[in-house]
Amino acid sequence: MSDLEEYYKTEELPLALVIAGLKEIEAHGLADFSLRRVATSCGVSCAAPYRHFKSKNELILAVIEYVNLRWELLSEQILQSFASDTRRAIIEFCLANIRFWTANPNFRHIMLIDDSELDENQRKERAGIYKPLSELVSRFCREKEASDSEAAQMLFLARSAIYGATQMLGSGEITNTEDSYKMIRSCLELIIS
Repeated sequence: MSDLEEYYKTEELPLALVIAGLKEIEAHGLADFSLRRVATSCGVSCAAPYRHFKSKNELILAVIEYVNLRWELLSEQILQSFASDTRRAIIEFCLANIRFWTANPNFRHIMLIDDSELDENQRKERAGIYKPLSELVSRFCREKEASDSEAAQMLFLARSAIYGATQMLGSGEITNTEDSYKMIRSCLELIIS
């Protein structure tokens, strides 16, 4: 049995395909996503991805799940650490999310995909990244007896801060230093008041 045949039988190939799929999204976006290039980058035949994923969309869903799983591990720790202080939990969640996207620039392409390019399952999976933030903001606004409109505005501002800060840090417009994160924290404290 060749090394390649042995590789086919291992559990490493699906993960390799997911990681190659992530790189494919980064390089070509969803519109030009190619299973052939994903297979080639893993050194396997064009048929190999279909042994693990029914379709291109299923592989893309697995890529989104891969990114979400990494974020969930971190976000759960934050939510547990600040469970008794909703305001602080929101701020720490946002800061950790910014750090996550900044530390993993190849993951950012998942954050930036246009919803119209995703199927329903992919949209639901990606939306899961911000579900805890939405729940925290709702809880905070109930605690403060704020209106649904105020809650929607706060969620919009918090997510805008995440997207904006991530983009500015990633592009070098602001430096990736603790001073920058202190400034971002101050801005989040103004939003979540």
